[in-house]
Order: sequence, then structure tokens, then C-alpha cells
Amino acid sequence: MQEHYFYFLGLLFVAVFLISQALLLPSAGKKAKHSAIAERLKQSQANLDPESVNLLNEHYLTSLSPLDRKLVQISFLAKMKKKLELASINWTLGKVLIVIMLIQLMTMFVMLFFKQPFYMIIFLPFIWWPIGYFLIEKRAAQRLSAFEEQFPDALDVMKRMLLTGHPITQAFYEVGNELSDPIASEFRQTFNLLNFGYDIRLAITQMVERNPTVSMLAFSSALLLQKETGGNLVENLDKVSSVLRERFKLARKVKTLSAESRMSAWILILVPFVMFVLLNMINPDFMEPLINDPRGVNLIMIGVGGITVGALWIKKIINIEV
Repeated sequence: MQEHYFYFLGLLFVAVFLISQALLLPSAGKKAKHSAIAERLKQSQANLDPESVNLLNEHYLTSLSPLDRKLVQISFLAKMKKKLELASINWTLGKVLIVIMLIQLMTMFVMLFFKQPFYMIIFLPFIWWPIGYFLIEKRAAQRLSAFEEQFPDALDVMKRMLLTGHPITQAFYEVGNELSDPIASEFRQTFNLLNFGYDIRLAITQMVERNPTVSMLAFSSALLLQKETGGNLVENLDKVSSVLRERFKLARKVKTLSAESRMSAWILILVPFVMFVLLNMINPDFMEPLINDPRGVNLIMIGVGGITVGALWIKKIINIEV
């Protein structure tokens, strides 16, 4: 009987993880790597000075710990390091990996102490990896969402600085001083690159890599287009700011209209697990065939598969791109 409770808890985690990933992560902070603006930005990156890019990459590597410099040579771990930076987590990559492995070992020792089955001791501790990934992903989405919410205010500050005759470099500095994090630290970092003599295209592309949002892509496109073809940058920034504010209004309206669907998704997906617990408490004999008979276990697996498909389907319906 105790083994089946482990199955149930594992399936409950899968269901909650799926619905959280599918329905609850902030939609305002979604990445936009495959849009038309992103393709235009990639074309601008092709014209960057290779020597400056290499120098900046070397500077980035020297800022890492010796262990992280070796770990980022593996592509998967390099992506994980970027994810930590995107989530604004100050831990090194090595520290994160060590902490997760220590938690795994503790979980294994606890299960050994309670004499759990061998296969559970081997496989269950690995559940901490998807949990860690989910927490980092959620933190990154929240940070990007906050970044986008602040972005129109940052554009207003830049417009005021440009109208008074200050250069674009000083506008970046002023945004870093007037506003709060996360957007202030990003503009300060970009100002430092410009102040060190890096090309503005390289500084902006680095900023986009650290904040891959629709707002950042629109801003970088307007700035680089003005750099290449000329034009009124203040007017362009004013138009971008207006469009972003209207986009946020529409995104909030969509989120409000889809709130009922999200709540319905929570109820529909979690009701089977809640009913399982309640019926098992009220009448354990009634639930015994479901958890002891192989056919009942197969039905549980089929049900979890249906829940997974349902969560992804609901995500497809209610996550409307704005």
C-alpha cells in the first residue's frame, strides 16, 4: 500500500508541475527569439567587429569562477548558466549543481533509512532536477515580466534626456540612476560597455541576449535602425513606448478574460487527486482495487496521460500571444 502512495505523490507532482508550467508562468516575460524583429537583429549582429566580440567574451569568462569556466564549455551547462543570469540568481553554476546533488544524496539517505524499494531510491532523488529547473524558469519569467513593465518608463527617461541635448550614452546612465532593478542594472551595464568604447550595436545585442523580450527587441530594432539609416530617434522611442503601453493593456485584458479558464483548469486537473485522497480516507476498501489491481494502475497511468494532454491543450487555448 505504501508503494502506491509514492506513485500517487509522484503523479500529483507531475500534474501540478505541468499545470504550473503551462498556465501560471507570467506571459509578459516570454522570450521572442523567432520573431521578425529577432531575425533583423541577427542580421545586424553579422556586421559586428569580431575582435570586440571576442574581447567581450573573454571578459565574461574572466568574471566566472574557475569551476564555472570549465562547466560552461559543455553546451547544456552553458545554457543553464545563462538561465541563472536571466533569473538574476547570484549563485555560481557550480554552487547550484553542488546544492542539487547534496539534496539528492540526502533524499537517498532518508529513503534508505525508511527502507524504501531500491528502484525508488535510485529514481526518486532525480525529481529535484526538474524542480530546480522549474523554480529557475519561474524566477526568470517573473524578472522578464518586471523588466517589460518598467520599459516604457525607461523610454520616457531616455526621451527627456535626448530632447535636452544629451547623448544616448548619458540617457542610458540616467535610466540606470532613476529607475529600480531589474531594468536599472541592465541599463547601467550597457552604459559601462558604451563608456569603455564598445560599439553601440554590440552593447545593444548583449542587452537583448540578457533580456530576450518583445519590448527589448522592438527598442533595439528602433535604435539600430536609426544608427544605420538616420532619423528622429526621439520620435521612434515615443512610438515604441506608446505601442508597448497599449500592448500591456491588451495583455492585462487577455489575462483577465482567461482567469476563469485558468481556474477551471486547476479544478479539472486537481479534482481527480483530491477525490482519490478523500475516498481513500472515507472508504479505503472501495479504492483498494484501483491501487492493488494491475488494471487499476494502468487506468491511473492513462488518466495521468489524459491530464497531461489536457494541460497542454488548455495552454494552447488560453496563452494568447500579444
